[in-house]
Amino acid sequence: MSLSPIEQRLDRMESDIQQIKGMLSELLDLSKGAFQSHAHENIMSAKEVADLLRLDVNVIYGKCSKREIPFFRMGKLYKFKKSEILEWVKRQDDSAAFSVDDYVNRYLQGRILKG
Repeated sequence: MSLSPIEQRLDRMESDIQQIKGMLSELLDLSKGAFQSHAHENIMSAKEVADLLRLDVNVIYGKCSKREIPFFRMGKLYKFKKSEILEWVKRQDDSAAFSVDDYVNRYLQGRILKG
């Protein structure tokens, strides 16, 4: 029994659709895996940031509480984007010129206000 031309075309279309579905499924699996590994490597914990910057983790928490370092929260946890931390460090290096006058002024203002 021979298929009509329309039925043959429908069969080919069905086959092509199944092939496209398979390719899309593979592509989604690959992109999901790439996103998860990419996201995981860029998001850091406070401990990882402390290790990266060679600081005590309590210093990192202190900077978070003063909003001196870029972070976000996931529930109760502090999380950091590695790219933002590296950019923050670069800005710190650029503005690292230490001024004795500024330091003394801040010290005296703190002592004067406290009495």
